[in-house]
Amino acid sequence: MSTFPGVIPELPGIAIDRFEPEQRQQASAFFLSHCHTDHMRGLELDDVLPGPLFLSPVSGVFIRHRFPQHAPRVRTMAIGEQVTLTIHPAEPGEEEYELTVRSIAAEHCPGSVMFFFETTTERILYTGDFRLSQGHGNTSVIRSLRPQIVYLDSTFLNQDYKHFPTRIESTEKIVALCSEWLAEDKRNRVSLWLPAHCGSEDLFLSIYERMQEKIHVSEKQRAPLLHFPALSEVLTDDTTVRIHACQGTATRGGRSSLACQSYGNETEAASVVRTIRPSALRWRGLTANDEYWQAGGRLFHVCYSNHASCSELAEFLQLLKPHVRDVRLNVVTDDNDLLRKTQCLSSILDDSAPAEKGNSSNPVDPNACLNLDRLIYKARHTVSCLTVDHLGASDQSSEEDEMYHRLPKRLRQEPNIKL
Repeated sequence: MSTFPGVIPELPGIAIDRFEPEQRQQASAFFLSHCHTDHMRGLELDDVLPGPLFLSPVSGVFIRHRFPQHAPRVRTMAIGEQVTLTIHPAEPGEEEYELTVRSIAAEHCPGSVMFFFETTTERILYTGDFRLSQGHGNTSVIRSLRPQIVYLDSTFLNQDYKHFPTRIESTEKIVALCSEWLAEDKRNRVSLWLPAHCGSEDLFLSIYERMQEKIHVSEKQRAPLLHFPALSEVLTDDTTVRIHACQGTATRGGRSSLACQSYGNETEAASVVRTIRPSALRWRGLTANDEYWQAGGRLFHVCYSNHASCSELAEFLQLLKPHVRDVRLNVVTDDNDLLRKTQCLSSILDDSAPAEKGNSSNPVDPNACLNLDRLIYKARHTVSCLTVDHLGASDQSSEEDEMYHRLPKRLRQEPNIKL
């Protein structure tokens, strides 16, 4: 859960991942790393943001759908794209300055990005939430940028979370648990108990590609995902399918059943539900040789993390030395957590030896990274189809216009944007 306050002292006039009145009063340009609730606080307000909102094309789809009042403010940046802005700070006495911003894939969920900010005096990396795959070229790109200040996803900056399996390994186990259960009896069902509505798209695709089983999700989940043709084939509103990621399970009459189905339905009453919970918090002390799943009756826990493990964070920070002069933690729950994470960070930065790789038991496979390119962005009711990595702001102008004109008239007031 992000505790980042939304502003960077060295960069007055911008706000990141926090859009409440306090940040709006200070900023004239806004940045969103990804579409998870703890990074979107304040976007639910009716008042339109007082400046442009920079984000990835994928995140742009979600924001336009969920918070249409901000649609005129959306400015998409493709992965690797760089823009230069003139920032006018709101604070009296602060002078305007030139800010160069670069978008970097964060691999936390579809559309998630890091932002690299550069002025004449500062080089700052804001990671948002991230977990870079082994062999991914992003690490060398980030290293070449030589950030001086890093705002770090410190969710698992804790020696208790030294190791996580790769997401590919975790996905393989989830697919196996689904396959074996559905093969036992045609009445069996699977309920995926997911940690967030957004972020499991790659898992959905993998399950469908391996099993050819559609997945039931709620109408609210499906609506923004229909912009991605691959997912429109995978996800369904048909409650009779065998895999569900909708409303979870419910206990009725001493047994688990699908919450999306009416009790008393003959098919539902005869079905037996296996619930699979992908998560990371419960997996303290996991090592590379341990099993990364547990069964408790028909509930299966599988270690699945979209955040970097402690060892992966150590490796990441070691690669950025010696240029980094300050690392600031984006996730701190209380004073005790701050003390523990600060001590862990100090041991990493003071260690001159190479960091232990989080998955050192596995060979580095340059192809073993999340294949988010499978998520193709397509404007509904249009013909063009563009890959996420190559969809820039200029390419998207026609789609922005189309979505803008579908907004209610009261929201179709093109603002006079001044940074």
